[in-house]
Amino acid sequence: MVHAPVRLALAGPMGAGKSTVGRLLAERWGVPFLDLDSEIGDIPALFASGGEASFRRREAEVLVRAVAGHGVLALGGGTVVDPANRRRLEGWRVVVLMGAAPTLRARIGEGVGRPLAPNLEALLAARDAAHRAAGPWVDTEGRDPREVADRVEALCTSP
Repeated sequence: MVHAPVRLALAGPMGAGKSTVGRLLAERWGVPFLDLDSEIGDIPALFASGGEASFRRREAEVLVRAVAGHGVLALGGGTVVDPANRRRLEGWRVVVLMGAAPTLRARIGEGVGRPLAPNLEALLAARDAAHRAAGPWVDTEGRDPREVADRVEALCTSP
């Protein structure tokens, strides 16, 4: 059983299932769910107007507000790369969802609304150390979202 207040953040690359699994867990536990990317707004427009730097500034602003609450939070694929964001997540249980590049690529399809999707493989390599350091991993390969949610829940209920 997960005890309130729940403060779980799901990290990992695009296509790992953070939003899907996060919604499942929030519903299962009866707590709020927040998808950081959805709260940021029009990501392609942010990239078009100010590049990745503009997006990262907005991401940090939204994260500050998000961590003031509780529930399940689906982070953006690069959120934990920034040391300041990792500090903002102190007090939250961070679990990293991960899958192999071909699986992630298949899940994101054409990457509509994901400006960094064409660089997925390079992003995985560049962010690997940050993802490994962020928290325990759950491999999503060959698992449906409910199985992944079960594994995350087990991590959250173990000492």
